[in-house]
Amino acid sequence: MARAKKSNREATLDNLRNEALKIRRNVWRALRAAGSGHMGGSLSAAEFLAALYFHHLKIRPDEPDWPDRDRFILSKGHANAALGAVLAQAGFIEDAVLDQFYAYESLFGMHPDIKMAGVEMSTGGLGHGLSIGLGMALGARLQKKKFRTIVMIGDGELQEGSNWEAAMAAAHQKASNLTAILDYNKVQQSGHVSDMLALEPMASKWSAFGWAVREVDGHDMDQVVGALDALPYEKDKPSMIIAHTVKGKGVSFSEDTHLWHNNMVPDDVYEKALAELGEPV
Repeated sequence: MARAKKSNREATLDNLRNEALKIRRNVWRALRAAGSGHMGGSLSAAEFLAALYFHHLKIRPDEPDWPDRDRFILSKGHANAALGAVLAQAGFIEDAVLDQFYAYESLFGMHPDIKMAGVEMSTGGLGHGLSIGLGMALGARLQKKKFRTIVMIGDGELQEGSNWEAAMAAAHQKASNLTAILDYNKVQQSGHVSDMLALEPMASKWSAFGWAVREVDGHDMDQVVGALDALPYEKDKPSMIIAHTVKGKGVSFSEDTHLWHNNMVPDDVYEKALAELGEPV
């Protein structure tokens, strides 16, 4: 019996899953080139980055400063290996740049550099991305522009009080063109978030701050795309997507442990990681 033809949505989801796999492989490739780096939080963000750059964001890779583009800020800047991977795959930067990760005079460093095409803000000093994103969203309103701003934040980053100041201000300003994505992998540099400084109840906190909240499995591409397609969730409210993810997703030895928040990547580790991830189609 002939195989049934895939629907447009199924084909889209399969393509995005493939891009997410490429991101993970390119993360390890970049870290191998540098010899080390932040893999845990880079790997947990792959599905959302793939869905953003290959499905959701209004962007022009050949015109990165297009005034009407959507803005994306990686507030959890230590995951820059993943951002560089998706920028290369989308065509903002040359593929060869991935082999220059953390190299002398390279713009592709451990944290995003605004001088690199496709990067909207230099980040890495945690707790500032959401405030900057709110500024961009309000700027769109003042300019009567329709671009949207999306900020990806980390869970350990939410231990910084500046995030909550921005959360209050965004709700007060009714910034419905602002979305935050929380990469909720529940592990930070020194251990599990719940042991360092517990953040729950997460959804209730953001709702209480005046945001419209949706929770998803951040590795289920169907849920990821559904959450992005439904934005904004409520009129006159900023939107928060709480993405439940796994630190170091895709490679057994790096999953759910702070030991692979940042680590060395010699050739044998790189080869083991790629063998577990498998080949893209």
